[in-house]
Amino acid sequence: MRPVCTLGFLCLCVLQASSTLPGAEPKAAPKPAGAEAGLSFDFSFDEIVPIGVTRQGTNIDAGVMPDAGYADPRPRVLVVFRRASHPTIDKLVETMFDDRATAWSLVAPNVDGQENSDANASGGNPSRGYPPQGEHYTSPTDPEAQYLWRWIGMHAPDLVVEVVSGEGESWFVPQCDLPQLQALAKLLPDAEPLPEADEIVPQLVKVAPCNTGRIPAVRVVTNSDAYLDRVRAAVLKSKLPHSEARTEILKRLKRSPREIADRLLQTYGKQLSTVQYIPALAVVGRLRHDRLTQGADAPLSPIALAAVEPYVSGKKPTHDRAKPNGSGTAGHLVFGELAALTGDRRYVDLVRSVADLAFDDDGTPRPAMPAHSEMSDAVFMSCPVLAQAGRLTGDAKYLEACLRHLRFMQKLCLRDDGIYRHSPLDEAAWGRGNGFPALGLAWTLDEMPESFAGRAEVAESLKEHLTALLKHQDATGCWHQVIDHPESYREFTATAMIAYAMLRGIRTGLLDRKQFDPAVRRAWEALKARIADDGTLVDVCTGTGKQKSLREYYDRGAILGRDDRGGAMALMIATELQRYLQAK
Repeated sequence: MRPVCTLGFLCLCVLQASSTLPGAEPKAAPKPAGAEAGLSFDFSFDEIVPIGVTRQGTNIDAGVMPDAGYADPRPRVLVVFRRASHPTIDKLVETMFDDRATAWSLVAPNVDGQENSDANASGGNPSRGYPPQGEHYTSPTDPEAQYLWRWIGMHAPDLVVEVVSGEGESWFVPQCDLPQLQALAKLLPDAEPLPEADEIVPQLVKVAPCNTGRIPAVRVVTNSDAYLDRVRAAVLKSKLPHSEARTEILKRLKRSPREIADRLLQTYGKQLSTVQYIPALAVVGRLRHDRLTQGADAPLSPIALAAVEPYVSGKKPTHDRAKPNGSGTAGHLVFGELAALTGDRRYVDLVRSVADLAFDDDGTPRPAMPAHSEMSDAVFMSCPVLAQAGRLTGDAKYLEACLRHLRFMQKLCLRDDGIYRHSPLDEAAWGRGNGFPALGLAWTLDEMPESFAGRAEVAESLKEHLTALLKHQDATGCWHQVIDHPESYREFTATAMIAYAMLRGIRTGLLDRKQFDPAVRRAWEALKARIADDGTLVDVCTGTGKQKSLREYYDRGAILGRDDRGGAMALMIATELQRYLQAK
């Protein structure tokens, strides 16, 4: 008989499990704290997935079979246990492995192990408060509900079964207009209507988590495992179709990079109200998309030209030398892009004007570009534009300044394990704080002449960083809000930026295609699932300065909706993937 877990599975959430990529050898889970108290943690899952973190810093874990992806033809059934002490968890684990007709998964968001209470250890109640309101994932009392709600939206099951402890077997079905739920309810014994409430089951059939789609859901009150066979029989007999959530994600996954870029450009890349990296990268994405789809001889995008015109004509300054900021420095990358496309010296002069910040007024080289704020972001904010200036002007002093700045930032922020702490204030490896160096050095290499002696050092730095990041990609294809803490949320921009850098590395021969191509493809699938046709995105970390603790990085808000930063990064990876596929 297959060994399975007993009391304690997912409830104390102290398992530090390693994500297993599809096709990889499953890793044995380390014995967690608490096992000596008599709890059994003899796991046989190939995939223990952290889906969040409590206020106490413990993991909220789910059990998912890694081969049961969105395209798996089997119906996807998620079992949500109100409390992780439910006596049927062992039986469900066996069922997950043995059932070839249904793809099962499970989660138990109540994490304090209280036998007779729905309360958590933060004074909240994860069984209520759905859909969670306000900024995710920062609730001081109910982070479990926030994490669970959005994870379900992206996991996209076809049916959610909430299991509550109780005698006998009583079924409850919320009233709704989902025909598949109405058909399934007829096959459940004496199912009763579930009253309207702010609980997960009645809300899943009304509100779309992550804006993907509604999901059929039922509740069973029981301590017997007979409900598993009952659910399985009802699912198969009713021929349960895909949920709205799964249907939407499958539709998203069918889109090509060009189709996604076309959609994104309906929202992003239309203006440059200030010269900052966020709108500038979206305009760069527009320029690249037009070149890829219309040909190298096509006229430049009138939208892009109109966006930069006030700065090129001198009507508006691009920056204030007396008050430099990193985002503004990186915003000049759009002028470097236009200079390469047109040869117009006006664009070159704008790039050079900000690259000159690397030198004092008397021309003395500075140890680093100003406004670096000691943050790893500054690798991107300054290195590429300095390399651009060197290439466009032919003056090696800018290339030397680029290398000098990189070394300065790495001394501050590069950890011994090859990933970047965000700043010297804390060792936390913020997700976008690693995306920035990856994107920055990939862009730098594109601009840096082969003849420059320091180019090899930049290339090796990028290769080592991307190699270190590779092992932190999770099974869904994402990198997380904190790179080496998979219990933090899956973060959109870090995934896009790291995948872009890997793609550039593959295309230029810096990275081994066989090793990195699968990672890029997994990342792209994850990103596609998180990009809606109207340009809304899932879980883009809000703007983040230096934080003083891991907890503060956990608590940075995750945007669900339209976001200029996320849209710009999505355009960068979509256009780069177009280029990659056209070249193959």
